[in-house]
Amino acid sequence: MATYKGIKGVKVVTKTTDPTASEAEGTVWYNSTGNALKYAIQGAAAWASGTNTSRSGTTDAQLSGTQTAALYAGGYAPAPTLNRGETEKYDGTTWTEVADLNTARYASWMGGTQTASVYAGGQITAPSALSETWDGTSWTETNNMQNSRHNMGMAGTQTNGLAIGGLDTTPTGDCEDYNGTSWSTGTAINTARYSAGSCGASSTSAIVAGGANNPPPAAYYNAISETWNGSTWTEGNNLNTARFALAGFGIVTAALVCAGYLPAGSPRDANNTETYNGTSWAAAPTMGTARYSPGGTGGPGGISSGLIAGGNGDSGLSQAVEEWNDPVYTIKTVTVS
Repeated sequence: MATYKGIKGVKVVTKTTDPTASEAEGTVWYNSTGNALKYAIQGAAAWASGTNTSRSGTTDAQLSGTQTAALYAGGYAPAPTLNRGETEKYDGTTWTEVADLNTARYASWMGGTQTASVYAGGQITAPSALSETWDGTSWTETNNMQNSRHNMGMAGTQTNGLAIGGLDTTPTGDCEDYNGTSWSTGTAINTARYSAGSCGASSTSAIVAGGANNPPPAAYYNAISETWNGSTWTEGNNLNTARFALAGFGIVTAALVCAGYLPAGSPRDANNTETYNGTSWAAAPTMGTARYSPGGTGGPGGISSGLIAGGNGDSGLSQAVEEWNDPVYTIKTVTVS
């Protein structure tokens, strides 16, 4: 008689509880507590539509937090609105407006959680160095950044953040660290740029990819990817598609970038998604709505879930929200008919 081990090369093991860590696809175990035979399969990564933001279409607004507990602030809309100061929170289903920023602006740096975030830099009528912190109820002005800039890359949290590159009058590679109170000058990235895709767990662990560096058209868009380990920026494998005005979330060993503005052709707005495994970038399922300059957030700890909101595109400003889900595995119970 054929056995499972004879077919698959592994035994059916007994466990008192279902595993909390990923199991190889096809692994089977007997749950002795629930008296059930179970197995794990790899889930399929995909984008799905979320609830549109309650404000009108906005570009260059920022997100922090998680897919089911997010904060959305700032941004830009056409006249007569222009700079936006609105802040909204999202519970995975509903957007609720909360207290506005003290200074309306767009293309800023934002990091943290729904109840503890920092919003810094950005564009008003000129690049700004203003910095504000969020305590779950209101925004409070704090120490300014060292240098005015907008369209920075971002990584970390309200108390351990990193602002990467950006644009003042010219693209910069300068980075700044935030410790929850003040900003200090950090180590510059190798390639100065702005509007890159970026993410990371802290001020000592980050990745930045793509972006723009003037003058156009030569080297205006890039696919360059760099990682930061707390002491050195190291160039690694490039993105598959060069672009700027991307969104990103995740950590250095499990990152995602999406959307963006493409170098040429029509349309110029992108729905491309790429994921990073710590070594290389790979194409992933595309977004439902092509756009550039959306807000993005995910985590914590990787790219199992994430959220994209707003942005601009060939069809205009967007309120659209998309949710990314990449389940590690799904547990199934064997049924006998």
